[in-house]
Amino acid sequence: MSPQYESAHAEIQRLLEGNRQWAEARRRQDPETFPVLARRHEPPFMVVGCCDARMPMDQLTGTDTGELFLHRNVANQVRLDDPAIAASVEFAVGTLGVRHLIVTGHTACGGVKAALSDEPPPAVAHWVEPIHALAREVSAELEEAGSFSDRADLLAARNVIRQIENLLEMEPVRAAIRDPDRVLLLHGWLFHLETGLIEALELPMDRWRREERLP
Repeated sequence: MSPQYESAHAEIQRLLEGNRQWAEARRRQDPETFPVLARRHEPPFMVVGCCDARMPMDQLTGTDTGELFLHRNVANQVRLDDPAIAASVEFAVGTLGVRHLIVTGHTACGGVKAALSDEPPPAVAHWVEPIHALAREVSAELEEAGSFSDRADLLAARNVIRQIENLLEMEPVRAAIRDPDRVLLLHGWLFHLETGLIEALELPMDRWRREERLP
């Protein structure tokens, strides 16, 4: 066995051992933890987040196992041509009855930077094309931001709002918002890697109502 293979094997074993320690600690704390989780799936929150490994959503929000229904992809996109996000939203809103839809972007996002770069890899270029198009829409605002890093972070925030607009185009979301017996709230967050803090972005609710996206 080569040293590289041994090192890789040790890495994955560390994860499995970490899981065993975590599960045992949870059982000691509450023997019913896992039986209850196996019987009940009632998360109040759905989070659409980025794949970035620096965004452990449960840790950075202080939530427990079972509270967050997560859908993650590169640059936290809600693409209307993506059946994966469509299925996640349909299940979370229609079946699980989540009360909060949260789109969470972050600073120093590689997907957003790729959308601003000249030649991203082909698959990445295809995936981030909607963000590239958004960058063209807000180009004047981005130019005022200054450095490439600042432009990327501003675009990451604008991308969060655009993805919420895409959520508002999805029928399960529209139906839930218009149902007087349901509560479904929309939130846009930007996680700042430099501080570990979440910024709650101001959403254009009045404009969305004028455009009849919201009742």
